[in-house]
Amino acid sequence: MDEEAFLNQVLAAIAEADVVSIFFPLLRRAMVIDLRHEDDVLPMVKIMPQAGSMDERIAGIERVRPDLGKIRSILGVPWLKSVRNLQQEGVIDGLVLRLVAAGLSPAESERLLRNAVNALWGIERIAFVSLVKGDGYKTLWKTESEK
Repeated sequence: MDEEAFLNQVLAAIAEADVVSIFFPLLRRAMVIDLRHEDDVLPMVKIMPQAGSMDERIAGIERVRPDLGKIRSILGVPWLKSVRNLQQEGVIDGLVLRLVAAGLSPAESERLLRNAVNALWGIERIAFVSLVKGDGYKTLWKTESEK
């Protein structure tokens, strides 16, 4: 499947799912958007640790939001690109539309997503610096001076 077809599928599925979990395997985090709501319970946008499975993710969300009952549909999107690409590829715009349809104002929807993306950018920057420094990584071969 090419990249454009993948994005089109993601955007179409965002329009239908109760919960969207965009997970970043390299960061071991997920941006979780629970679009379910009631009069006194608003949709949720939250950065969560990476789950081991979709069943684990569903159980975690239902535990945090028990008043909303069982999740009927969840979309899990593995995102291997940078966090910045979420905006560039139109994913954030699609999520804003869904949050507005769920009852939030456009400004509140954009604020919640901007805060989540900013948090992910911070995590991504730390991961990148660690990669460059070699923190948490093991060398596969020795340099001449280490032999």
